[in-house]
Amino acid sequence: MHIAYLSPEYSRNSKPEGGLANYLYKVGQELTHRGHKVSILYLSRTNKFWTDEGVNVYEVKRFTFSYQLKKIKLLAPFLPALAQIYSAHRLGKALMKLNQTAPIDLVQASSYKSPGYTLRGNHYFPMVCRISSYAALIRSAEGRRRSFSDYLCDWLEIRQVMDSQAAFAPSQLMSDSYARLEGYRPSIIRTPLETVEIQMDDSCYKSNFLKKSYLLYFGTLKLVKGVDLLAEVLPPLLEKNPGLLIAFIGRDDGLNDGQKIFETIRNRNKSFEDRLIYLPALPKSSLYPVIAHSLGILMPSRMDNYPNACLEALFLGVPVVGTYSSSLDEMIVDGQTGFLAENGNPESIRNAIESLLALSSDQRLAMQNNIRAYVQSILAEDRVGQLIDFYSQAIHNFKKNGA
Repeated sequence: MHIAYLSPEYSRNSKPEGGLANYLYKVGQELTHRGHKVSILYLSRTNKFWTDEGVNVYEVKRFTFSYQLKKIKLLAPFLPALAQIYSAHRLGKALMKLNQTAPIDLVQASSYKSPGYTLRGNHYFPMVCRISSYAALIRSAEGRRRSFSDYLCDWLEIRQVMDSQAAFAPSQLMSDSYARLEGYRPSIIRTPLETVEIQMDDSCYKSNFLKKSYLLYFGTLKLVKGVDLLAEVLPPLLEKNPGLLIAFIGRDDGLNDGQKIFETIRNRNKSFEDRLIYLPALPKSSLYPVIAHSLGILMPSRMDNYPNACLEALFLGVPVVGTYSSSLDEMIVDGQTGFLAENGNPESIRNAIESLLALSSDQRLAMQNNIRAYVQSILAEDRVGQLIDFYSQAIHNFKKNGA
């Protein structure tokens, strides 16, 4: 099959990957290794073609409005949605051009930013949609109100999902949310593990963490990930464990008032400031050694969607502290492969972390063995194979319906 992916982002060598870009890289590489042709078209600052280890990558210039137009108050609420539509049109145009020289069997579009919006109902190839997020729920989890502009952009994403040949979500939580709020239940296809070997660079680990005991949060620091709750969680924890460091690695998106989340955590932990470490986002080659040597990974998410970060930690044999009702409870078995806390409850999160720190050497070894067994069970599921079967069924239904 020739499978094309439409996305608002993809990994670049010049910066670490985001969750969606990470997913596309993993799936693209695995499908290529299985003999399929993969093309990824994503929105960028320019038009460019390159190859990424056998995957064809097409950068398509993102549509933006002029600064002068953005200053017109009556138009401002409509511009984000219009920019998404025009950007989707550019992706669709580039895809149709590609289809003329390399016929496409199926297109997968992310729900995020609705990059496949203008291809709804096309008669050339089926389009399936991966529900990578649900914007309204994320805003609710972060305590943000939905603006008129948000309503328009949300509608585009939902319309793309509903009008696709088929749709799937990585988590039961997301599938249930769509069923409850939109009356449509997408299939569930879990995110696969990364099987491509990463060349490790342990220089960052050696410079910052060698021979130190530390817990780690990695990924974007933002409210939906619950990382701000650690400001309240950490003071008694750090006082009780004098040799413990807490590390944060990733871009800091800040609070709703603009203050950086790490600053908030540091301000609430002034007495332990020298035991808090913040580093910007790292490439996987440098990040993985830091993960692998940590005591555990902190993921106090308010809401998530079967995150890559948790998969990466488990793949490296490291237990995770997560939360119930966030999709992390679909990945972590409490007390066996990590610990689960009550969603949004700092005291419960602290108790879960203390349970992790209290593990004896034998208990920690048993948990690592449980994690390894869980990783092997994921590999045995052949999630990319499930995705290929999903694609084949979508193509069959598309042809059967005479589209």
